[in-house]
Amino acid sequence: MGAVALMGGLYLGKRWALLLPFLVLLISDSVLNVQMGSPLFVWERLVDYGAFLVIGLAGLCLRNTGQTGKLSAAFATPLFFFLVSNLGVWLFGLGIGGVPYAKNFIGFLTCFTAALPFLSGTILGDWSFMTLFAAVWMLVNIPYRSATRTAAI
Repeated sequence: MGAVALMGGLYLGKRWALLLPFLVLLISDSVLNVQMGSPLFVWERLVDYGAFLVIGLAGLCLRNTGQTGKLSAAFATPLFFFLVSNLGVWLFGLGIGGVPYAKNFIGFLTCFTAALPFLSGTILGDWSFMTLFAAVWMLVNIPYRSATRTAAI
């Protein structure tokens, strides 16, 4: 989802840059929650929605920058989401066994340690989808760029 948020900010029209990733997240969360027998919306996920909003806004801010800025954002996206989302889990969520994490340093470490197995999947997924989205975007826009260059000559 971080890939959708960042790439939306970087490449979609300003109207859809933040709206489309938010709608994708809302629909996918609703479907998954219904399948799991959970409420349609879980308020603790607001932290995750906020993280994706920040990632999308970063994409909007980096639209007119060079590749270094965009690659740095792509590198940072899954790490930022990991930190923010797990801070939210520590503050508002439940740990293994349905018990809230202690609101002290040990609880913080326990929460982030329990989250570590998910970090590699987040990194792999975000970076893979970002690469795919960027490649498709470039392929789709090659005819446009060629036509623009030809018309300018």
